[in-house]
Amino acid sequence: MGHTRAVNTVRFAPSGQLLASAGVGGEMYLWKPSTETQKVFGSEETDPGWKTSAALRGHTDDVQDLAWAPDSSALISGSIENICIIWDVEAGARKCRLEDHRHYVQGVTWDPASEFVISQSADRTCRVYGPKGPVLGKKKAKKSQAASSVNMVLDMQCLHVLSKRAMPASGPSEHEQEDSKPQRLSLFQDEQLNSFFRRLAWSPDGSFLVVPCGQYKQTADSPTLFTAYVYARGHWAQPFLRLPATNKAVVAVRFCPQLFSLRDCPQQDNGLSGNQQQQPFQLPYRMVFAIATLDSIIIYDTQQPTPIAVLGSLHFEAVTDLAWSCDGAFLAISSYDGYCSIASFDKGELGEFVLAADLPPHIRERVACAAKQAAPAASTPHPHKTPGPASGSASMPPPSTSQASRLQQEDFSMLSPLPMRKMNASMAVGEKSGMKRIAPTPIVAGNSRPDSTQNTKKVRRIAPEAV
Repeated sequence: MGHTRAVNTVRFAPSGQLLASAGVGGEMYLWKPSTETQKVFGSEETDPGWKTSAALRGHTDDVQDLAWAPDSSALISGSIENICIIWDVEAGARKCRLEDHRHYVQGVTWDPASEFVISQSADRTCRVYGPKGPVLGKKKAKKSQAASSVNMVLDMQCLHVLSKRAMPASGPSEHEQEDSKPQRLSLFQDEQLNSFFRRLAWSPDGSFLVVPCGQYKQTADSPTLFTAYVYARGHWAQPFLRLPATNKAVVAVRFCPQLFSLRDCPQQDNGLSGNQQQQPFQLPYRMVFAIATLDSIIIYDTQQPTPIAVLGSLHFEAVTDLAWSCDGAFLAISSYDGYCSIASFDKGELGEFVLAADLPPHIRERVACAAKQAAPAASTPHPHKTPGPASGSASMPPPSTSQASRLQQEDFSMLSPLPMRKMNASMAVGEKSGMKRIAPTPIVAGNSRPDSTQNTKKVRRIAPEAV
């Protein structure tokens, strides 16, 4: 018993005890560990497998994305029927339907604090769902009820619609600009995007949300740039930051589940202006996250304005999704070409894990699940044989020379500096022969991409910009 057609998305529950999968035709299944041992694909070793726990029936067409509630009691799914469904996992039944979107729902995410549920659609909107305000004469919910994500959805409604931003009109004179009304520009791309997925993500501490498929214009006459927008928790009027991408659209965002200690990074002359040098996030720890465009992966952290690394020319077709291991040592990348790439990081390469005692209590609870799951992985010897920068392995034929140099020829666009609004913690509620080793390219001041065998072009810095 299981899927009979293509699978579009698979998500582990935060508890680690369940697995949810969904795909073509509205098929959705919950899986649990099996007591029967099975052979591992491509190996003679045996391993306890997974068996179906429940079939969730409610969608009649393709399901594009899934997201678990932080307590694993509920699950949200989005489909091309223009709807989202929230499921009661224990009962295996539909809890409620969200029918506000007018086009395919291609991305969903659940707030780590279990306060908001976010969905993104091809109708160029991103909707924020949350509990209704207090009603006069209605008794407050008991603490035991409020603690469950399943009970939270009973009073859920659409609180905000993220769709457009005001943009100053470009005119021949300042007087005409003052008289004219500001134009409204759509924040997100339309259905012509060459991807079925818009996978947004919350930071592990719940302090901000990163939304893909963004488009940005500085003025009405400026060219459209691809970007990802960052929204501070509870401030939905407009994004406070944008993360420029390459010349391809951003389709997915994923955060490393681990929090890292701050690094002692002296300010360097990397070609950025003073406004771009300042840190947009004032947090007592670092968070690392990956942004996937259609053909590359950009890895950021919250301590510096430039990316840690850029991975390109990994696949022949568009990238579809990302996933971090619970200990942050691996980043998996999937693609339409039917292959997955694995980027691996040496111990300490991304940083040192922050101690739980150094975290605020409310954040400590949110990252407890990831820390617990990472404990067994941390005690296991790392499989790397040689130290070095982050690297990936893909069991696929090597790309052609033109494809391998495609990322090097891209021009990373930057805009003029704008005032940045800073965030702080108070706003947080065995390598095999034949495989191609793919090394990501760190962004280093004054250096072009280090590949002497191909034509290189000096790349301008990618820096987040306030909007």
